[in-house]
Parts: sequence; C-alpha cells; structure tokens
Amino acid sequence: MRSVLQRLIDRYAPLLAAAALLLGLFQFLICAAVASVDVGGAIELLISTLPPFVQAAVTSQLMGGLTASGLIAFGWSHPIAQALGIAVAVVLAANAVAGEVEAGTIELVLSQPLSRLHYFGTHVLFAGAALAVLSAAGVAGTVVGQRVFSLPPFAPVALLKLGANFLALVGACFGITLLFSAFSRERGRAATFGFLVALTSYLVQVIGSLWIKAAFLVPYTLHHYFSPREILAGYANLARPMAVLMGVIVVGVGLGWWRFRRRDLP
Repeated sequence: MRSVLQRLIDRYAPLLAAAALLLGLFQFLICAAVASVDVGGAIELLISTLPPFVQAAVTSQLMGGLTASGLIAFGWSHPIAQALGIAVAVVLAANAVAGEVEAGTIELVLSQPLSRLHYFGTHVLFAGAALAVLSAAGVAGTVVGQRVFSLPPFAPVALLKLGANFLALVGACFGITLLFSAFSRERGRAATFGFLVALTSYLVQVIGSLWIKAAFLVPYTLHHYFSPREILAGYANLARPMAVLMGVIVVGVGLGWWRFRRRDLP
C-alpha cells in the first residue's frame, strides 16, 4: 500500500501542484478585479446593452449578484474554476483502473503482496486528499485576495463550507469517473465519459435556470447542489446538497469497487 501511495505522489504531484496554484491564483485575481474597478457597475452597463435572453444568461451565471461578494462567489462557479477541479478528479479516476490496464502495468503492481482492496482503496484515499488540497488552495486564494485588496472578509465557517461543498462536487465527479474506469480498458474512454457527465451537469443547470420547461431537470444535476453565493452569504443549508453529493461518491466508488474486484485483468 505504501509503495502504491508513493507511486501516486510521484506521478501526480506536478499535476496537483499546478492545478492548486492555478485555482488559488484565479480566486486571488477575482478579488483583485473586484477591488480594482467597479466591476458590478461595468457589468450592469454591459448587460443593459445585450438582448433580453443574453441578459438572463449572463445574470444566471453571475449567481444573481453583482455585489463584491456575489462576484467573488461567481469565481467559484466560473468555468475555469470548475474545469480545474473536474480535470484533476477525472484524471485521477480514469487512470486508477483503466489507465493501468491500458498501460499493462496493473498486473505487475498487483503481483506484489498487495490486495485489490488495498490497491483500490489507496487510489480513493489519495484522490480524496488531493482534491481536499485543491479545494483548500482555492479557499486560500480567496482569503489572501480579500486581505491584500482590503475586501470585506467572509466568515471562516462560510469559507469552510464553501471548500467542503466544492470538494464534494469534484469528489462526485471522481466517483462517477472511477465507475467508468472500473468498467473500461482505456483511460481516454473513461475520462471522456466522466468529463461529459460533468459538462452535461453544468450545462443543464444553466439551461434549466433560463428555460422554465427544462427547470425540472436541474435537481438531477451535480451542480444544483453547489451554491457558493448562498454559502458565502451565510444562509445556505448544506445538509441536503452534501448528502446528495456524498451519496454520488459512495455509489460511484462502491460500484466501481464491486466491478474492479470481479473483473479479469487485463
């Protein structure tokens, strides 16, 4: 188990370090943009010149708020922040089983005195720790940005909830991709399916907030259970969102393990 963990650290430390740096820097730069100019006023002026449907789309993506706190919260729902978290989750999950099978190394790894349970569990634990580090880096970027640019700080509890909610969201993407990985022999296919699930979730959540006939689909998306604006405003109840996202993680990892312990290798 220790050898597998060391191998994962050696392999993914550069990816994790780069993603954590970029996410933290992105949140820091969001604070810089909010503090340097009247972003809210500029966006309101820009939105007023757009067609009504486009105005609704932009307002929805801004999470309904053009205040400083609302724009900082938007930084967590921004496609760049989402892409960084989901990319790490998908890469770790796709390589955990399908990647090793495709490379032909999984038989060599399991030829050591190492059970499938220890192998699989080590990948899950490492991914959980890696995604937690990534979430913490994003929160740190927000905290440092607020302090450097003298923006009103968020309550520590709200920041902890934000980090936990983001971690649960990307963890759910990891669980789903890991399930695909356990059934696949190609990392590219597993990663593609995982990415498409995350992308579909994001797009359906946006479309459902704009088109009333598609609104019934929104509760079936992962992103419906990620609400940075409500969390940072201090009135979000995370019990149900966290329960849903954790349920997705448990089901994805559980079914992935069920398949992995029964499948032939390679």
